[in-house]
Amino acid sequence: MCGRFILIDVSGLGLRFRVQVTGDTPPMPRFNIAPTQQVWTITNEDGTRRAEQMRWGLIPAWAKSASQIRSSFNARDDKVATSGLWKRPLARTRCLIPADGFYEWTGPKGDRKPQLIRLKGGDLLGFAGLFDTWKNRETGETVRSCAIITTGPNALMEPIHDRMPVILDAESEALWLDPATEDPNRLAALLQPYPAEEMESYQVSTAVNSSREDRPEMVDPVSQLDLDI
Repeated sequence: MCGRFILIDVSGLGLRFRVQVTGDTPPMPRFNIAPTQQVWTITNEDGTRRAEQMRWGLIPAWAKSASQIRSSFNARDDKVATSGLWKRPLARTRCLIPADGFYEWTGPKGDRKPQLIRLKGGDLLGFAGLFDTWKNRETGETVRSCAIITTGPNALMEPIHDRMPVILDAESEALWLDPATEDPNRLAALLQPYPAEEMESYQVSTAVNSSREDRPEMVDPVSQLDLDI
């Protein structure tokens, strides 16, 4: 799964994803992003890439209420083509979700330690995402929301967790965002574990356990911290 991630290099968003970042709320570094919070996404609905914020936790257009669907912040790669929740967004409304890395927990119950997993060198990456637009029939309010697709683990992730977010390379990102691509088999072929040799992981502070915490030192290895871990 992917329940927490980070987006630190906000100044590099435009160049990395070939998009102009505009809006009233400029991107700010985030060190502990959690479900239901606002996240940055890259979309391409009409052939033009755009960066916009969405709610993390997809609310499908057909939902009667915003709270009808729960635990929709991750979409399994083996269900996106057949599930009633994911099938339509897979065909029509795909996005990238920029990140610098993600957290996962490992160890025995009661003593689980958070790990930060990222690309070697800490470069920006793009999660494969799905999004939809929900409209409140009573107020007319619209909510744009998204989910991160997960797949099986690579060799790095296997000792940590049995799922990991789908990370796309540059060529796959272009195909994923192309609105003309609707073949579910072609899209499913992109949903693979990222090469383990290009990634790294290390233990970080248990301050990450609280979604209310969001501080720069949370991404530092525990060996560098003078904190209660």
